Amino acid sequence: MKFYYQKFGKEKVDKMIPYMKEQGSKVGIKFSYGGKIGNTMESHRLLYFARDNGKQDEMIEKLMSYYFEQEKDISDSKILEAAASEIGLKDAKEFLATNKLKDEVIADVDEIRQMGISGVPAFIINGEELLSGAQETKTWEDILKERGYIQQ
Repeated sequence: MKFYYQKFGKEKVDKMIPYMKEQGSKVGIKFSYGGKIGNTMESHRLLYFARDNGKQDEMIEKLMSYYFEQEKDISDSKILEAAASEIGLKDAKEFLATNKLKDEVIADVDEIRQMGISGVPAFIINGEELLSGAQETKTWEDILKERGYIQQ
């Protein structure tokens, strides 16, 4: 929790955590915020590797569950190898022992930072508008109505 308090402030976090747990429970997510926060370069490389092997969505689901529900350290290569194994992604151990796709991840992170994004979640709508942070359903409804994606 220390990281969250430093990043967002205690008052905001003390409101945010119960809200996120409530919202998550509505869709079967059991948020837990006690896990280690570490460097995610290797998990991002693994996501790109999963993408290239048709398993990106499965890997995202697995890593999000590991991190947000199971408090697993997604910067640990053994944890990443286990995630890959669970979704049937072959050759992940060998891939993680290389630097493959690292330059692509770095280039994407640089591009995102140039857009002013420094955290997640962040949403870019039609390549123009940036919406940062978790948003209320009403906020999304208003934005989608304004842009004509849903009827008013």
